[in-house]
Amino acid sequence: MTRITLGNIGNYFSLVLAIFSLAVLVYFAQQFWSTQNPDFANAFTGAGAVLAASISALVSFRTISIAEEAQKPYPYPYIDTQSRHGLALIKIKNAGGSAAHHVYIEWEGSVPKLRQSSGPEEAEPIHFAGDDAHAIAVLMPGEEQATMLGASHWVAKKIKMLEKELRGQVVFRDIKGNLHRQPFYIETSFFQWSLVDETELLRAQYAVSMIPDALAKINTSLTKISEHTKP
Repeated sequence: MTRITLGNIGNYFSLVLAIFSLAVLVYFAQQFWSTQNPDFANAFTGAGAVLAASISALVSFRTISIAEEAQKPYPYPYIDTQSRHGLALIKIKNAGGSAAHHVYIEWEGSVPKLRQSSGPEEAEPIHFAGDDAHAIAVLMPGEEQATMLGASHWVAKKIKMLEKELRGQVVFRDIKGNLHRQPFYIETSFFQWSLVDETELLRAQYAVSMIPDALAKINTSLTKISEHTKP
């Protein structure tokens, strides 16, 4: 259900006024054409001014509607394979312009089993913000919460085996306490053809992070060699 806002009300009345003004404009133009009465010409000019004003108001209220839409909270789940090397995460990010409160996910059908368990092939349901009792208290604009699913290649394999799409609703409340149910769809066709690592950046970052350990081992080896070569 569409919320009633200043922008929506203004859009509606401006559109009605524009249509009415256009109808009056056409009527007076037709009357002036058939009678050549200057009074109809004056009325035509007035109707034209009202039409121009209503169109200007329509544009202004449309701008207000866009601004109001941008200020709404917009939490959305997605699967992230770029933030951690070799791992897949599921995240909920608020991409809107205001805080989203009491955020949780209602999956379509049963909860998908995409969380890696202790066994190599065992999978557990995704219990991340999965109900009202485990909801995320608040997500500020641009903020996100995440939990690990498992190794990227393992998650990719399980996603390919899914029999249904990852759909559902994100349930949350806005700053006024109004309840919202926002449908979502997590795109997974990417896992059907992509590599495990989307870019080489993660590999490079991981390799760089291993340099201090390698240098420490080299230093230890050189120290031992030095001790054995002393006369």
